[in-house]
Amino acid sequence: MSKVTMKPFSFADESADNIPFSVDTLEPIQETPAEETPQSTTTETPETTSSFSFEEDSPETQEGEEQIAEPSQETPKLTSSDVEFKTLGDFLVESGIWKDFEGREEFEFTEDSFKTLWEAQARNSVGELLVEERNQFGSTANQLIDYLKNGGTVDDFVGNYTQQLDISSLDTTSPDGQEKAIKEYYSSLGWSDVKVKKHIERLKDSGASEFQEEADDCKTKLVEAIEEERAEMLKEQEEIAENQKLEIQRINKSIRESFYKDENLAEREKKELDKFFFDLKYADKQGNKFSEFSVKWGEIRNDPSKYSKFIKFVKNFDSFEESKVVANKTKANTYNFLKKGASLEGATSVEPQKNRTSAPKPFVFK
Repeated sequence: MSKVTMKPFSFADESADNIPFSVDTLEPIQETPAEETPQSTTTETPETTSSFSFEEDSPETQEGEEQIAEPSQETPKLTSSDVEFKTLGDFLVESGIWKDFEGREEFEFTEDSFKTLWEAQARNSVGELLVEERNQFGSTANQLIDYLKNGGTVDDFVGNYTQQLDISSLDTTSPDGQEKAIKEYYSSLGWSDVKVKKHIERLKDSGASEFQEEADDCKTKLVEAIEEERAEMLKEQEEIAENQKLEIQRINKSIRESFYKDENLAEREKKELDKFFFDLKYADKQGNKFSEFSVKWGEIRNDPSKYSKFIKFVKNFDSFEESKVVANKTKANTYNFLKKGASLEGATSVEPQKNRTSAPKPFVFK
């Protein structure tokens, strides 16, 4: 029987955390920078007897006259107000670049809705291309791709498929193939070897024609049973992958909420933690994306010294939390004390002053 595989659970992004990677091979994801205008380099022209020079009192630059600026050669930038989004969208659909979609006539074309529609059209085009490419390899190859994508293993899938090939290759026109097909089928139902053997002998006594008919029937039932088993295996693996995805989303949501509910963190620190854990800033050569947390975690796992420190931290986590609470209370008390002291009207020092009944006597020097 085939197996259903459970993927190792991960708290971070579901698309990349189970992918092994080397930290050294990751590169930051950079947006395509705007094209810089190359700075013109000026070279000093050596003085020659034929060069022209203008005196300070030249008529072209006499004092009080304004110099005429040369017209700018820069191309004006387009803004959203310059674009007719509906006209552009209709053109892309009617020219066949985009797929037509329901409700296009009533669709409200704005800058934001046009961007959303553009992304949806791009995903649709990529999806159609992938389906077209996958269909070239047949249904079995597609099943394998889906099974692996959902966390299954090649060995489990191949084990099931090999069973089907073995049964399909049985030659039920020969006595040996007929007997093997009948034996395999009734053994799969849990019959003992003795019972299967007696049943085969009775079938042989009934004639060659009936024996072959029984063999063909057993072969067909075996192939159908194996195909049903594979379909169930694919369904179970898909359900496991979907449940893991939902669980990761639930936990990630809880992690994000815990960041912003932490009263000991400033708003800036909360946002920094959110970006550190969730923003996918790095990518490997295969296109898998990783957050800064994933990269740091990879560094810790690959460094025995750092990993041992991590183990010590986990072991003493409760005491660390307690000390952090005490430190936060101390800081809060200190802040409140200083705040109260600073609000006292007329206070010139945080130190109490002694009351003096009379001014001190001045020093008398001889």
